[in-house]
Amino acid sequence: MRLPTRSLPGWSRFLELYCVAIFAMYVLIILLQPTVPSLTDYANWTYQGVLLRDHLLGLPDQVHALKPYPVPNSAATAGIGVLSLWMSWQMAAKLWLAAQLIFALVSIRLFLRAIGADRSVSILGAALFLNLNLWEGFINFQMGISWVLILAAVLLRRQNNLQTGRDWIVGALLLLTFLTHMLPFAFAGLLVILYCLQINRFRLLWQLVPSGLACIWYVAGRYLVGANEDGQAGMAESVRNYSAAFWAYKGNSYLKSLGFINPTYGGRSALVEWVGRGAFLLLFALNLVLAATLAWCIFSVLRRALFQKNAERFLWVGMVALLPIYAVAPVSLLGISDPGSRLLQLSLALGVLLCAARQTKPLAIAKGCALVLMTIDLAMFLHFAYGPEKSGSAGSPLPHAVLSFGHVFNHDQDYLVQALERGDRTRPIFATGVLLNRR
Repeated sequence: MRLPTRSLPGWSRFLELYCVAIFAMYVLIILLQPTVPSLTDYANWTYQGVLLRDHLLGLPDQVHALKPYPVPNSAATAGIGVLSLWMSWQMAAKLWLAAQLIFALVSIRLFLRAIGADRSVSILGAALFLNLNLWEGFINFQMGISWVLILAAVLLRRQNNLQTGRDWIVGALLLLTFLTHMLPFAFAGLLVILYCLQINRFRLLWQLVPSGLACIWYVAGRYLVGANEDGQAGMAESVRNYSAAFWAYKGNSYLKSLGFINPTYGGRSALVEWVGRGAFLLLFALNLVLAATLAWCIFSVLRRALFQKNAERFLWVGMVALLPIYAVAPVSLLGISDPGSRLLQLSLALGVLLCAARQTKPLAIAKGCALVLMTIDLAMFLHFAYGPEKSGSAGSPLPHAVLSFGHVFNHDQDYLVQALERGDRTRPIFATGVLLNRR
């Protein structure tokens, strides 16, 4: 049963404004706090941003070398490095993170406007940005999702308005996506190809050339100059590929993509200690309900969308094309940690927001669950992402799979921020950015 698009306008307006308020609170917290939040990999990108600034200023660096070729995973490093030419590195890191969150909200709203959907669904979009990716510091990947949403909005407007000019905008968006993260770039390229097939016009494919040449340059430089050091940067495989645990891991990748955050230290859940066993289980259950209702909504809309000749069909086809790759992708590949999970989240970003065009009762339930989780996540961000590392607790007896679900070690790389405060520029870094560790 479908709910009318205009049902409960006051509630829809509230959800839309509440989503904006949630993002605004994150931005205010980030800018007003004296320190950079502890968000795992973000410490590494901050460190690399300061190193890049030193290279731009011509300062000597005997430990790191600047790559002589374009690199996909470079947006945060470049942004922090350039900003820190005019301000402290702490303010540069905070400003870049705040700008990324604002950009995420803008991309959600632009996409919803392009499909003519109820913008109250932006609260579900927030669940795809204010989630483990944020806490793990996957800022470049997050920005890549935003570029994909903006590209999709541009392509939809072109089709709906029969626009054929300004092809260069598509080329520019592809190049920006390439410089942000390789997986969103590959997906963006696929969407452009599917769009051209859908409208039976192929002149737009020329816009793939600039980013394609940059990609070739990157691959050549990575293997001929960097000796594929980037490929050694993936995480250690925690499960054997294609074992029973591997398939359970894949299911878990979906369940933990929607906003359940569980700060964990020493294998113990600090969240249980903070909110108590009962509240922890309630949040756990809300996340399961959110995951189940979104899966039902996406599947029910997808069945019709693939066989209807509407403007969004190429997006649904692209989303479906990612799912089998997500299912079989190994835990680590080509220096990318958990690439399958990244592809799933790209697919979800489109699927969840596309469901907004067709209001259903389960979608309303999902909005309510997301609202609660986003509120708790904001409180946790202020409590756990600042200050010293909290001690974890096992709390009341719970299965290990529950206690460790959605875990994040958000203070894991604080040592790099501490090194910056000491003026230490000699620490090893991720090789997937614009800099290499000298051998």
